[in-house]
Amino acid sequence: MFCKVVFDVPLDRDFDYAVPLQWQDKIRPGVRVTAPFGKQLTTGLVTEVSDTTALDSHIQIKEIACVLDEKPLFGTDLFPLAKFMKQTWGGPIGQILFALVPPQAFFKLGPVSALADMKFHTPAFALTSQQKDALCILQNYLNSGFYAALLSGPASCGKTEVALRLAEQVLRGFGQGLITLPDVLAAQNFTKELAKRFGTEYVFCWHSKMLLSQKKKIFSLVSNGVPCLIVSARSGALLPFKNLRLAVMLEEENDNYKQEENKPYFHLRDLLSLRAKQHEALFLPISDTPSLEILQQIKTGKTQEITFTQSVTAKAQNPQYKVTEKKGQYSPLFSDFLVQELKQNFQAKQASLIILNRRGYSNAYYCLNCGTYAKCKGCGAILAREKSGEGEDYLICKKCGHKEPLEQTCPQCQNKIFKSRGGGTQKIVTELGKLFPDMKVLRLDSDTLKNKSGQGYLVRKALDEGQADAVVGTRQALEAALSPRITLAAIADADLELDSPDFRASEKFGQLLFKLRNRLATRNNGRLVIQASSPDIYPFEGLSGAYKICAEEELLARESFLYPPFVKMVKVLVRSKDQTLLQAETARIMSQAAAHAKETLGPIRTGKKTDTLKKQYVLFKTSAGQYAALVELLDRLKPSKKTDLKVVADPYDFY
Repeated sequence: MFCKVVFDVPLDRDFDYAVPLQWQDKIRPGVRVTAPFGKQLTTGLVTEVSDTTALDSHIQIKEIACVLDEKPLFGTDLFPLAKFMKQTWGGPIGQILFALVPPQAFFKLGPVSALADMKFHTPAFALTSQQKDALCILQNYLNSGFYAALLSGPASCGKTEVALRLAEQVLRGFGQGLITLPDVLAAQNFTKELAKRFGTEYVFCWHSKMLLSQKKKIFSLVSNGVPCLIVSARSGALLPFKNLRLAVMLEEENDNYKQEENKPYFHLRDLLSLRAKQHEALFLPISDTPSLEILQQIKTGKTQEITFTQSVTAKAQNPQYKVTEKKGQYSPLFSDFLVQELKQNFQAKQASLIILNRRGYSNAYYCLNCGTYAKCKGCGAILAREKSGEGEDYLICKKCGHKEPLEQTCPQCQNKIFKSRGGGTQKIVTELGKLFPDMKVLRLDSDTLKNKSGQGYLVRKALDEGQADAVVGTRQALEAALSPRITLAAIADADLELDSPDFRASEKFGQLLFKLRNRLATRNNGRLVIQASSPDIYPFEGLSGAYKICAEEELLARESFLYPPFVKMVKVLVRSKDQTLLQAETARIMSQAAAHAKETLGPIRTGKKTDTLKKQYVLFKTSAGQYAALVELLDRLKPSKKTDLKVVADPYDFY
């Protein structure tokens, strides 16, 4: 008897092994084994068992050492799920499978304790008529096969409460549910709230930073089909559910749901939809600012929409908003109006939120007189200042690759003096310390969330207890806006948000503004301040209307310029220390992919100018019919000597 085994290595292939007689009764696809791989025994996963092998008879086939599992840890949907991930986003099959199955040999399924009494604490308040109608519709689909429905509408309309009422029915029917949030901090906070409602015996938080013992406990519960409600970031979709009845995706539009920094690459929306189909479950994406992708799915009939407009608090109002300059008499980072608003909030013991989504490494180049950024004459994105290895100083567009000289003329004031601008959330914190020495300021971004003692994890508690006067952060700081003490929110630099190389920039910025507006609408004296170098050129008046109107306009623009969701995109990042090799490898990739691409953008340089490793990327636009073939072709490309490739399908990161 023989078996094919894959390992958690960046090799996209399986390996043939012979099965000793003593293990033949236990070997089956989906179980883990230890087998000689190179000079050591390594944990592998069996993908196929057969009586013959295709290897030549003169080749000596190694034997597996032992079988680790009595039964597969995952279930029958393991291989279809891995196949879908590979076809959609690429990557070595072994790394994909071991993202689903723990690679540690000692990780075994633990015993399952008896179920506790289901003493749930359902809120006593009455549902609105819209909530009742939505619950009635969705209850009919809860155990009747796959159904996908977007719950949309502004904050405080009770969308999440409908999902929680459905989750209670799932638990009482001994089913399993999954609720995902954009980041670990939000998932942990939400878990605490749900544990009070459903009990710690049925609610569990799953994330990558957990102790292995905690992971083993939750993995065992899920794999054994025990009724539970899992709250997680994107990794929760990879758990081995046996009886998934409900999958809820809160803040569906958030780009944190796309994983492309680590393998395997995937987007939670598509992955969760597939898992719900596998289990014939109910899939509920929820958002007050839905992504254009899911809005397009609604147009084509792939997803239904249930819209909420009736507030459950009856306090919703239109918050004030004002667009101001980015600097003033008192500060080079804050307008005079914003400084006065911050002072007013501080004196009233109310909290403020300032968002600056500073990303990337390159400095932007801006007019020293009026603050207008130098922009690409081709696509309008902000130009970044770069320096070549030969010492050439120039401006480059990270979106289309267009180069321009440093000598620029400001289109607003005709000034010719420009300067590089860098900095981010830390600079904002420092500036607030100068203006308000007694103000308690916390920062919430990826740097403050790297470890459990980071101040990013303390923000919500500090706000609720009155221990913080202001929060500064990236878009992750939206979690802080849930605190009722936040009555003032400010966007520090609208230009940086709108004119980034990301074609989704206007969509993301619109979602950010509408989400802040919706949350401030529930506060007395809620105010939103937007700082921009040219307040007149951006359509901020859209804030007084509905998000869907702005989204429809953006969809029309995407269709006109051939961007997702109307085409598919694949990014290839090429890296090398040798500039000549880098250009040659990029040209080779572009040539091979040309037959499957509608359009090719780039190559576009990226990274720090001081990096010894040179990097640039190419973007390929393709049709839905050619997408799978393009991903497979690029995924199978072997890099030339002294170069390295990274293929990202449906990219969200362009730096």
